[in-house]
Amino acid sequence: MMIIGRKPMCSVYSRKEQQLSVSQDEDEEWEKEIFLGRWGGAITLFWIGYKFTTVTLTPLFQKLSSPLAKLIAAVNVARNVSINMSSLTNPTNTVMEEEENPVAAPIQRGNKNPRRYSLVHQASCETQHHIGIRRQNTIQHRKQLTDQMRGQKILQQLNDEGVEVIFAANDVSSIDFSVIVTSTDYISTFVSDILYNMKSAGVQICHVETRESKTVSGHDVLLDCRATKNQLIQAAELLTQNHVALTHFSIFSKKSVEKSQSMIWFPRHISELDQCSKCITKYEPTTDPRHPGHGDEEYIARRKFLNDQALEFKFGDEIGYVEYTEDEHATWKAVYEKLGGLHESHTCGVYRQNLKILQKEKVLTADRIPQIRDVNKFLQKKTGFELRPCSGLLSARDFLASLAFRVFQTTTYLRHHKSPHHSPEPDLIHELLGHVPMFSDPLLAQMSQDIGLMSLGASDEHIEKLATVYWFIVEFGLCKEDGKLKAIGAGLLSAYGELIHACSDAPEHKDFDPAVTAIQKYEDDDYQPLYFVADSIHDALAKLRKYASSMDRPFSVVYDPFTKSIETIQSSADLEKAFSRLSNDLSAITHAADRMKISIAA
Repeated sequence: MMIIGRKPMCSVYSRKEQQLSVSQDEDEEWEKEIFLGRWGGAITLFWIGYKFTTVTLTPLFQKLSSPLAKLIAAVNVARNVSINMSSLTNPTNTVMEEEENPVAAPIQRGNKNPRRYSLVHQASCETQHHIGIRRQNTIQHRKQLTDQMRGQKILQQLNDEGVEVIFAANDVSSIDFSVIVTSTDYISTFVSDILYNMKSAGVQICHVETRESKTVSGHDVLLDCRATKNQLIQAAELLTQNHVALTHFSIFSKKSVEKSQSMIWFPRHISELDQCSKCITKYEPTTDPRHPGHGDEEYIARRKFLNDQALEFKFGDEIGYVEYTEDEHATWKAVYEKLGGLHESHTCGVYRQNLKILQKEKVLTADRIPQIRDVNKFLQKKTGFELRPCSGLLSARDFLASLAFRVFQTTTYLRHHKSPHHSPEPDLIHELLGHVPMFSDPLLAQMSQDIGLMSLGASDEHIEKLATVYWFIVEFGLCKEDGKLKAIGAGLLSAYGELIHACSDAPEHKDFDPAVTAIQKYEDDDYQPLYFVADSIHDALAKLRKYASSMDRPFSVVYDPFTKSIETIQSSADLEKAFSRLSNDLSAITHAADRMKISIAA
């Protein structure tokens, strides 16, 4: 069992994290500096470089009950305990670059073998796409609200999130929200007008704070309020009409992070990965002349045949036997044998050890391409991994979600035979020679599953960060062994040219830190100018789990390896269920430890 993403008792967050759409309001920078810290029954606001006058009208929080506090304390002690017996995967949205020349040389831009459409690129595109959709929705909602609101001035001043707060509210239930208003009038007159108009509209004010404005010669006022949709609209109209010195008016949902994330669907059972296998076509030999297989009708037809088979696969189906051609076996052998010369000098001990086992058990051989179902039998015994056929590049969110179940979405087609040492996209050779030996290692498998669990229900921003972490450590990561750099990333392990380059003195090397790695720009038109180096796979896993605890998500997730399902932890009752299962596992371990003490004493 594993618990990932513990939400801290004292939540500290900024409204920057709450933004659901791109705001063009001048007070946006002000919002980025807000950090709300909530302790017990009071609210305290911290400002960077500014000081607020605080008026607390009603306490919003009460102290936690003693039993719950004890339960949370138990979480703090036990959250580093991880007993995992599950099945996970690592799909690969990597592209391998391999060159014939084994001599490391300085990076030259405009390489003839660019990497196309990495996982990070995909996540970035998805983020921008979703931002565009939300922006278009907001524009449409603003137009629709024009018919409901008498004052045009408020709509012109209102921020995007304010539009969404009003649009989503109903006429019956009250909602909690925050208002930020700015005026050039005297503070006493400004606050008086706010209180009067809010009261006239029936809005309940729970908290008020003021400060000097950063943008105009006046003051900003922050209010925490509760009201129905009609009351909110009426208060906004009254204030904008009656206070002529008003310059800014913004509304924010106090629960916008939770609301936005609760709406993000993610698979709860391994069978639901059937909904996470939609291929995103970006780089096809039918349309892109840069593809090595462009114009080869036989290769294109073969690739389509294998992709069509993968598309038909559903949970519970038996993975079929693929009759690979002699050309495909020859391509496999060429790559297999060429990479073999770098294993001792450039790959980590874990890779070499597991590769030898795979070779000894005849799972991987130079002469024939292994069948996915045979590889699954090996992985299931080692780490619970399983490969699932897919037809190409998936979305970053679907790709990462599969990892949470120890499911590796793998392509079944091979790179073009005329370019065996370069593939601008993930292919079966990359999956089998790069990922499979590493996913035979319990720690690397666990690290991959952790990234998958962290992605479930995460925001687009966090998906992009997690995809970047995955890219730089699972695909192109390095570690230190005996004072030398060795590859642990599958993208390097299956790429002859870049493997030599990454372990040389040509690129820059930095210590792996997930918080830093998550925002590192990736290189998509040549070898990476920078690689991240972990002290060991165990070190990388420990740092990743520490990073997971910093993610702002309103729930945690637990993977149940027995049912292969995901459970969300949002309440003390959910925690009790999780600890109930955990205690059973711990009792067995404790019993075994006690027996060992007895035998040693005897």
